Amino acid sequence: MNFEKAARAYIEIERKIEAIEAEAKAATAPLKQQLKDIETWFTLKADAEGLVNIKTSLGTAYWSTHSSAKVADRTVFFDFVKETGAYHMLESRVNKTAVNEYIESNKLPPPGVDYSQVRVFNFRPTKGDK
Repeated sequence: MNFEKAARAYIEIERKIEAIEAEAKAATAPLKQQLKDIETWFTLKADAEGLVNIKTSLGTAYWSTHSSAKVADRTVFFDFVKETGAYHMLESRVNKTAVNEYIESNKLPPPGVDYSQVRVFNFRPTKGDK
């Protein structure tokens, strides 16, 4: 095998995987819709009967709430945190890009930072071969 043959094999395998995943997505789409329809039925029926959870011989249906929060205006948020002392709303994490730049300049990570790199192989086909 040479680089050209390896590249061709890589692209062919990627195409096979993409085709299988597309078929699986198409095959599962109607089933996922059926699940959504049943979830809607459960929701409407439980709301109508005032139920929080529904126990069956096969398991219990229940609802949970998932939340998401992101900073929309950094200045406004940080001003709020400073003014109210709500520092518990902040998370402490290091900026990976800034650490990479620091290491390029200093050959070591900043004090107090654990740093690691993992080298992975990637292959990007040319546009005409995808």
